[in-house]
Amino acid sequence: MSIPQQAVVPLPAPHPAQEAVPGKTPATARALAARGTHLDTDQVGVIELDGQAVEYTMRRSVRRKRAMLSLSDRGLILALPLRMSARSIETFLQHSHPWLRRHLPRWQANAHPHLDLAALQRVLWLGESLALDVHAGTMPTVEQADARFRVSQPDPTDLGAVRQSLRSWIQARALPHFEARARHFAPVVGVDVPPIKLTSARTLWGSCTPAGLVRVNWRLMQAPVHLIDYVVVHELAHLVEANHSGRFWDVVERGYRDHRQARRELSEWQRRLALL
Repeated sequence: MSIPQQAVVPLPAPHPAQEAVPGKTPATARALAARGTHLDTDQVGVIELDGQAVEYTMRRSVRRKRAMLSLSDRGLILALPLRMSARSIETFLQHSHPWLRRHLPRWQANAHPHLDLAALQRVLWLGESLALDVHAGTMPTVEQADARFRVSQPDPTDLGAVRQSLRSWIQARALPHFEARARHFAPVVGVDVPPIKLTSARTLWGSCTPAGLVRVNWRLMQAPVHLIDYVVVHELAHLVEANHSGRFWDVVERGYRDHRQARRELSEWQRRLALL
């Protein structure tokens, strides 16, 4: 049984006093916008559901008239009217809890694509497509050399275990790489080196909190090195400007001049990076 690709959670009409005044941005809305940022126009948020932190992408639209939650291969999406207030958003999210309890566990169980042998014949690493050799061994191991990944598994036909071994190997190398690039670019952008953590979202490549915590998606280790650098610079720039204003892009340009081209390339790589 598949999970609905899209579902609307009803929300009572907000009181007019809760809505933003045209041309003005309430302090609560500004605080929400600063809570998390995402590449291009999206923002990252977190729903606390029964003690579990559930990450979502928040998108605003001038044409949207009501809030909507959806679950798909792109993750949990919160689509909002452009001027919906922070109070109304919080109310909407509270009303969404029953829907999430029904659908989230099943979506999480099926969030990863079902792999077959053909899908695991090659693996991306720093922009290169490397051949994959899987063989039987007493312990799960992964080695990368000579343009190949060699994976040893007690049961080489267990593709889920092969996939998990590859993910673990990449994740173990992602954080040191991201931290090193942050140390390189922080002085150029004009910020202190922030703490870095990994995220596993399928389409959120980076985020930054007001407290100065930067999250970078481990799946970027499959992308070319220059795209990793762009994401790191993008999130470092959010330590200066927690928005996507012209001032923000001026900060990005200090560390990465060709950011427009990088954004286009990252969009083209998106689906390939989400496969593993």
